[in-house]
Amino acid sequence: MKRIATLLLFITSLVTSAQQQFFVGKDSDLLTGKSVTIKEGQTSYNGFYKDSGLTKILFKKGIGSDPEKLKGQIFEVKGSMKHPKSYIDDIVLILENKEQGTVYYSYMPKYESTFLLDVIGGLTPPEGFLCSRLSPLKDKFSSKVTTDTPTNFEYSITKIEEIEASRIYLRLQSYGTTLSVGKNGLKILFSDGTVIEKPDAKINSKVEAGGYTYSCFINLNKDDIEILSNKTITDYSLYIYERKIKDNNAYELKEYLKCLSK
Repeated sequence: MKRIATLLLFITSLVTSAQQQFFVGKDSDLLTGKSVTIKEGQTSYNGFYKDSGLTKILFKKGIGSDPEKLKGQIFEVKGSMKHPKSYIDDIVLILENKEQGTVYYSYMPKYESTFLLDVIGGLTPPEGFLCSRLSPLKDKFSSKVTTDTPTNFEYSITKIEEIEASRIYLRLQSYGTTLSVGKNGLKILFSDGTVIEKPDAKINSKVEAGGYTYSCFINLNKDDIEILSNKTITDYSLYIYERKIKDNNAYELKEYLKCLSK
């Protein structure tokens, strides 16, 4: 019986990791009714509680929860609520299973990297859902309208609309431990083998703690937009600084570009 349970958990883990795991952020309603499991291999497991006041830590070990006891737990998301402390912006998911009853998971909606749940079978939002996260900003002194995607380290897209024309710009960013100044060259790889190369793209550098941030800001032409809005990025390089893009960011970039190119 134990072997069967272990096998089922292993299969569930494989299926879940292979599926699109869209980070809901503040849109926690997308998770209601879904079955979720705990991500494995994280350095800490914080945010799981046995009570709605968030005072009793589930499977307490140190300042967080015991990962061995969390492992294999499957919950149904029953809904969400605000954090009981009004000055904290966390969203609290209400989870339930037969073994633990009702459990509460508090997460930060701005930080995907700290989210500790995976949706069994994956989660993909409805078509066009991300368009609702875009807010055009009209300039007070001209006809210019600017629309930016939400802040993200790896990428951002900016659309500038004016009477005579509209332009869409893509910013990609990476990190390096060595300094390179005045360099050029952008390469974007896609899951189907397609490659976009911009050898003249200017690469900017900025000093950060422990290294350097490299970025480029390019004006997308029609061919670029066609490819980027229909294919999935896997990796990109800025000069010699390569980066494998997060799956969720690759999905969002493609979907946001669909919204902005309408």
